[in-house]
Amino acid sequence: MLEAQRQESAAQAVFPCVLNTVAVFTRKDPIVLGVDVVEGSLRMGTPIAAVKKNAVTGEMEPVVLGRVTSMELNHKKMEIAKKGSPSIAIKIEGPNQPLYGRHLDEKDVLYSHISRVTIDTLKKFYREEVAKEDWHLMVNLKKIFNVS
Repeated sequence: MLEAQRQESAAQAVFPCVLNTVAVFTRKDPIVLGVDVVEGSLRMGTPIAAVKKNAVTGEMEPVVLGRVTSMELNHKKMEIAKKGSPSIAIKIEGPNQPLYGRHLDEKDVLYSHISRVTIDTLKKFYREEVAKEDWHLMVNLKKIFNVS
């Protein structure tokens, strides 16, 4: 029964990661990027966001790109990319995607988009799969995305 609950919650489990953009192949619908995993681990289905300063309010706000639907290294499909792995190509799909070059650029750091629900799901079902340094990264991401 616990395994069934774990399978149901898989879409809400977001593992923490920080990405640097190396190359932009497609700017919109879908966004295809070359990225380096700076911290954590990137997995299929991870929602990706950048954090930008709002010009009107001056507050930092997330710019959600969508979910990772494909990951490749040398034209071979991957499920997980960890810190220190070679640069990989990822495809990000989602509704109302921002345009690379207008809303975002290559200098923006990308993060896995976490929320209270995703953190609770990781704690409940995937605690043993998350490394200790990833939990420290989760604390930093909570500050970035203002998750209480």
